[in-house]
Amino acid sequence: MELTLQLSRTVKGQEEIFNLGHTLRPRHRQILFSVGNGISFGDLRSKMPNCADLETLVSELLQNGFIQSLRNRAGTPAPAAAEPRQSPASLETMRGYVLEFMAALVGTKSPAYRQMSDVRDMASFEAVLPMCRKLIAAVASPHQAAEMEAGVARRMAGG
Repeated sequence: MELTLQLSRTVKGQEEIFNLGHTLRPRHRQILFSVGNGISFGDLRSKMPNCADLETLVSELLQNGFIQSLRNRAGTPAPAAAEPRQSPASLETMRGYVLEFMAALVGTKSPAYRQMSDVRDMASFEAVLPMCRKLIAAVASPHQAAEMEAGVARRMAGG
């Protein structure tokens, strides 16, 4: 497996982590937890140096739809970072969307909501968004967190 292969959890993987009905063995869950919102296979290997069968376990998680891979050439940024920077107006649209989504599902008192309120540039937005997603997944549901992310992606694409 390529060390630069980018891995991230799918909605099914999020549900496995955040819902009570666990279906995976502990070793698979450990890898799924380590993958989080995105990591390269090389970084995952560094995180889990004593896991001799890591490649096999990752392949099983890929085949069963708990994680997904994004091909990434060595030395290039991950796909989300490769997108052009957004104009201030579209940043404001995305920020407003996330804040509305969070207010409706988790309220306005969380640190994640406050941090998203303070976002003024795309780098800050991209840094705070995963925290907002985790909060929504934990408090509301992984489905709603995925819905919020899909809405952000639509807005980033100009749709």
